[in-house]
Amino acid sequence: MSDEVKSVYATLQKACLVNDKPLEDETVESPWFVKVLLAFSAWLAAAFLLGFVGTLFESILDNKLAAIVIGLVMIAGAYSILRMPKNEFVKHLALALSFAGQTLVVWSIFRFNNLDDSLAWGIVMLLQASLALIMQDYIHRVVSSYFAAIALALLLDNSGALHLYFGFIMFSAAYLWLNEFKYPKHMRALRAIGYGQVLALIQIKGSVLLQSGLGWRWSYNNTEIWVHPWVGEIFSSIVMLYVVWQLLQRYASAASQQFVVITLISVLIFCAASMEANGISVGMLILLVGFAGSNRILMGLGITSLLFYISSYYYLLDTTLLAKAQTLLVVGLVLLSGRWLMLRVLPKAKEAQHV
Repeated sequence: MSDEVKSVYATLQKACLVNDKPLEDETVESPWFVKVLLAFSAWLAAAFLLGFVGTLFESILDNKLAAIVIGLVMIAGAYSILRMPKNEFVKHLALALSFAGQTLVVWSIFRFNNLDDSLAWGIVMLLQASLALIMQDYIHRVVSSYFAAIALALLLDNSGALHLYFGFIMFSAAYLWLNEFKYPKHMRALRAIGYGQVLALIQIKGSVLLQSGLGWRWSYNNTEIWVHPWVGEIFSSIVMLYVVWQLLQRYASAASQQFVVITLISVLIFCAASMEANGISVGMLILLVGFAGSNRILMGLGITSLLFYISSYYYLLDTTLLAKAQTLLVVGLVLLSGRWLMLRVLPKAKEAQHV
């Protein structure tokens, strides 16, 4: 390994951008098809192992408390295995063991007849959030973060406050992605948790749109809704303004006051449009944080979700095709006018000369 590479790595270590472990010689990784084969073998072995354990302790699993204890032991075993040196077979075996243990615990929790659904979902949320923090595996953190966010949505839905969910998760995910570089030692964990929250946010928002159309009356139960949809949209709009303000402070601190005012007014107009076309603020926020962090995966998720929410609004709109066409025409003219205005208002920075 060249001295130049070692020098660059030492500089990155001083900046806390890489682990403190010494730089080792490059090792040849296994081909992708070998990794796939090892992963398949691990999940198959885990399935047979769990089937054997389930058959052996079938009478014990009928006891709810015993099933919870066994599930927690399986999760603890997976945690211990994941702390061992990296190995594709062992890693996927631990993932299968952990997911099976979580399924056993969650299934046993909901078997308690005297346990309220809101309390049950709260316990599941705390369990998944804890696993997202402590498990030393990227895939496990993504999945646990995703299910923790889903459990939170179901908890709020049972409490009649589902529409507060979107603003809360939008703020949590945006904060993680905007500050991922502030904590370089925990960057990988923050990204995994952030991806899980974004995926859950997109799914729950889409479920609400598909279940309720434009009426915003989706709920898993008949609980009285005490948080109206417009309250949730205002909460989401505040989060949107916060994210835009943070980006302006970070990347446009030298911009004119006129530019800042026009940007914030444009965001307010966009949030007002989101009150009618529900969901587009979610897609735009994901796109913004992805673009700010040069994260192509987030940008792809943002663009895809934005197109989905706009298409849902268009096709669920209870009006004629002529009126829809006219609406699209007006929106296109507004977007072109906005582009024309921005090209004349935005400060034109001179391109740096490269030697």
